[in-house]
Amino acid sequence: MSERVLVAGAGMAPFLPLGGCDSHAALAGQAICAALADARIDYDLIDQVFTACVHGESGIAEQMLSQIGYSGVPVFSLADGCASASSAFQLARNSVLCGQAECVLVVGVECMPARISNREFFGLKELARDESPTVGQGDSANAFIERRRQPALLFAAQTSWLLTRLGVAENSFDQVLERARTQAGLNPYAVLNRVPDRDGWLPPYLSPPACGAAAVVICTPAFAQRFGARADVTVLASARGSDSTSEQESGCVLDVLGRATTRRVAQQAYQQAGLGAEDIDVAELHDQSVGDFMVNSVALGFCREDDIDRFVQLHGPLKGQKNAVNPSGGLLGRGHAPGASGLAQLVELVWQLRDMAKGRQIAGARTALQHSTALGRAVSITILQRT
Repeated sequence: MSERVLVAGAGMAPFLPLGGCDSHAALAGQAICAALADARIDYDLIDQVFTACVHGESGIAEQMLSQIGYSGVPVFSLADGCASASSAFQLARNSVLCGQAECVLVVGVECMPARISNREFFGLKELARDESPTVGQGDSANAFIERRRQPALLFAAQTSWLLTRLGVAENSFDQVLERARTQAGLNPYAVLNRVPDRDGWLPPYLSPPACGAAAVVICTPAFAQRFGARADVTVLASARGSDSTSEQESGCVLDVLGRATTRRVAQQAYQQAGLGAEDIDVAELHDQSVGDFMVNSVALGFCREDDIDRFVQLHGPLKGQKNAVNPSGGLLGRGHAPGASGLAQLVELVWQLRDMAKGRQIAGARTALQHSTALGRAVSITILQRT
């Protein structure tokens, strides 16, 4: 059993607009090869593979591995909306910690057609004609679940709540979007560098959908020493949580979308790492909406609820450094490929910790936080540190 897990390799394929690629294999292969090369190991040293893909058919993992071959090792496939990539990473880490594997490949990919509907993008079926388009009301478990079957309405309600209940300035929303676009312009992997305009079926305060892939290789320190793999980034903590009935019963859309769960899981992660929010140098948080950027910055302890406007105006600083929250452009700038976004966040943070994020580098970054959520129902937080 290992007491520590290292991120030995990290790789990503450029995020593309919907319909920009029709091959899961091509995208995944590019990310996998980059991660293995970065780790300085060959594929035959991998003990297990964990894959994540939301919009894939049966056997998608086989397609994802087709460009590097099949070695007969166990392969695990996950499809759980925006939580997929983070779930794959956490299960892979647990496998290393408990001694089932010394070296694991984790890869996430998403390849969606140009004509996908907004509900399909969220991993939901189209509504039948007799189904109501309103967000579910009441206090039953089914009513709580019903709320999440209307994500567009939830995010609209989130925006309204921030404007009317918390008094967030309207121009702060524009500033978050503009900053995401600016940071995306510094990130060669961002989808906004490849589309002249956003797709029209999502409102501007939601992240643009994308096709993309990302991969990481994790291992034990002993494995890294034995085979010469990179050993410069350590996973200090990785915590996961889901919402509770009481949080749902609060009736606050911010909690339906994960505010309370993020706050609770963040404390677990900080406790695991022996750190606090004040120790984080750089973060990639889940900003599927502009409101997510604001709410999650508060829930992670980066700013106060009554200080959101100032935090936005200062360009998301941590330890006084601007743009330290989502230097990649975040989901709003890099784009959101559900099966890959969580791993893409981790790849960006590994690059930041290695001083490899050209043009958007946070100087002296040593400790990093990654946060992802699936419409609030599942929240994951991982903390990395430069060794």
